[in-house]
Amino acid sequence: MSQEYKRIIVARTDRIGDVVLSLPVFASLKKYFPQSELTALVRTYTTDVVSSFESVDNVITYDPDESLIATRQKLKRMDADAIIFLFPRFRISAAAFLARIPVRAGTAYRWYSFLFNKKVREHRKDSVKSEAEYNLALAEALGCEEKVFDTKLNINNEALGRVKNFLSENAIEKYIIVHPGSGGSAFEWGEEKFRELIKSITGRLNLPVIVTGTATEHTLCKKVSSGIPKSINAAGKFSLLEFIALLSEAEVFVSNSTGPIHLAAAVDTPVIGIYPNDKPMTPVRWAPITDKKVILTPSDGSNNLSLISVDEVMWSLYKLMSVKTE
Repeated sequence: MSQEYKRIIVARTDRIGDVVLSLPVFASLKKYFPQSELTALVRTYTTDVVSSFESVDNVITYDPDESLIATRQKLKRMDADAIIFLFPRFRISAAAFLARIPVRAGTAYRWYSFLFNKKVREHRKDSVKSEAEYNLALAEALGCEEKVFDTKLNINNEALGRVKNFLSENAIEKYIIVHPGSGGSAFEWGEEKFRELIKSITGRLNLPVIVTGTATEHTLCKKVSSGIPKSINAAGKFSLLEFIALLSEAEVFVSNSTGPIHLAAAVDTPVIGIYPNDKPMTPVRWAPITDKKVILTPSDGSNNLSLISVDEVMWSLYKLMSVKTE
């Protein structure tokens, strides 16, 4: 072991899916440096994700509107030996430099990479491997020789209780979740396709479908679910902890390439992802970390998601329902 660290900060200040694919860094660091205290630096709305992961010891939040000095003071109070920038941004990088954190690991190809003293020379835009592997390369810069692809989230018992009350009130036992939005993070399969899928699930499988989304996606979720028996529009209904609990109880989760598919995989629920072939959004880089998945892409190599049929998704459902953990 080349060096011990008392405290390590791992910074990932973007979206939910990105944060989930960063969890293997915490798992790997905890295994290789078991005495190290690991702190996640994240945006406020993803704190419940990292707080639900066993290898994370502390969580601090980053506000993009806070001053450089405020960020510096926040980092300095942590008295960290090292910080890893999985999603580098100038202000946080400069704040860590000014806070005199001794080891600062980041990519070598930003204009401000001079602020890092451990540099990784990889271009993520090439998308030749999983985002989790790109993240682990930055942990390796600290001397970490472990690669633990663990994203398993713990379920909050109070949140699970509220979810079970919701299911009981709606007389739901087994169910499938369909998540038609993407939060603008990827191409979408479309309202008509998702609506046809929900009709097929409720009709051919005789299972209820819970349609999920953020509060801002309520209209979309209403369009794809309204008028279909056994279909419930739950957009904006659950907190993040409750949503994670809801995912953990589902038979299968179906969505575009978006953060919730990674949450579903992290609670061991089988997933179906509808992905484009475009390099920045390729499943090679952005598929969830699970063996219980089917990833569908347009067969002609394009980004035309309409080429993926409802029957393809239904056959994937039949396949995955047989591997759902009892």
